[in-house]
Amino acid sequence: MIRLAVVVAFAVCGLLSTSAAAYTVKPGDLLLKPVTGASINVARLNVATKATPPAGMVLGADLDWSFDGNWSLMTSLRPALSPGFVDVNLGVGARYRLLQLDAPLIPWASAQVVTAVGAPLGYGDAHVNVGARVGGGVDYFVMRDVAVGVEVGSEFTALVAPLLAGEASTEVLIGVTFRL
Repeated sequence: MIRLAVVVAFAVCGLLSTSAAAYTVKPGDLLLKPVTGASINVARLNVATKATPPAGMVLGADLDWSFDGNWSLMTSLRPALSPGFVDVNLGVGARYRLLQLDAPLIPWASAQVVTAVGAPLGYGDAHVNVGARVGGGVDYFVMRDVAVGVEVGSEFTALVAPLLAGEASTEVLIGVTFRL
């Protein structure tokens, strides 16, 4: 156990002592981040033939344009696949990166306005949602133009079709960011 603690301590010191000058986001950078993970609908419509699925696998991408270094404008396309149901989620918002740490490990937070259209693959009604997503995560630049990261987010939306109802979901995603 002590050996593991020593290895972890050296790994953390190594990460924090790495020169971060090249491993950062600068004004004008355009970043593409494919993501995958799980989405769990914690508050959902559960009516026969109109039910929202309880969970889904998210496959998507984020596109960020950094206009300030710390601040960026972001868009996201995140389809979620569930048994018998496909949901396509679009979002536009802002991301704030905490670049002052002078390390290749960059925490961030984001907020987006989102809309989603979902449809069952068989019998049932299509769904239309409008709302907001907040999230946070951390990216680690393994190279100057490539970072790996993890994200946790929550989405709060109003289901406007087929019935009016409130819905909420939580996502846990991993992704790889590429500087374009």
